[in-house]
Amino acid sequence: MSQLLDLIQSRRSDRHFSQQSVSNQDIKDLLEAFRWAPSCNNRQPWRVVLARSASAQEAFDAALSEGNRPWAPAASLKMIILGVPEEQPEKNGQQSYLLDVGFAMQNMMLQGYAMGLTIHAMAGFDANKIRDAFDIPASAQPVALMVAGYRGVVEQLPEAVRVKDLKPRTRKNLEEFSFANRYGEKDGF
Repeated sequence: MSQLLDLIQSRRSDRHFSQQSVSNQDIKDLLEAFRWAPSCNNRQPWRVVLARSASAQEAFDAALSEGNRPWAPAASLKMIILGVPEEQPEKNGQQSYLLDVGFAMQNMMLQGYAMGLTIHAMAGFDANKIRDAFDIPASAQPVALMVAGYRGVVEQLPEAVRVKDLKPRTRKNLEEFSFANRYGEKDGF
């Protein structure tokens, strides 16, 4: 098996973070991985806002959903991931800027894991609170929030969250999602 596939299979979106800050060099490396993602026509329709100050981190935490509040504030690095639809206009009914942003997020998540960080992307947040607190222009769409940091002690998480982090990772079998020639036709994997 390739090293990349090993990394992909071992990567986790854990929820336990240590108090150690992510260094500026590590942040730059994460942003470089994000930056080098593929995008349709190389338009790169993405932006990242880092919540660095205490007040920005507080506003970030205040926008989290109830399910993310017990653990996400402990992360030392907090990022708002934005898409810019006008830079990758809708075509054939497709909002491909979302695909491009997803590629960039995955690049960052893999780079972070390779560096010994844990990175967790979240859809559970109040987009209006993010827009207001971070002066997000109407041309940019909040796609996800991401938190990153060095791994902490899973036993220090609240029990309901700890159970999620200790749960073995599983994936569907290939024959459950891959088909040949038409939808639903088994390919023999």
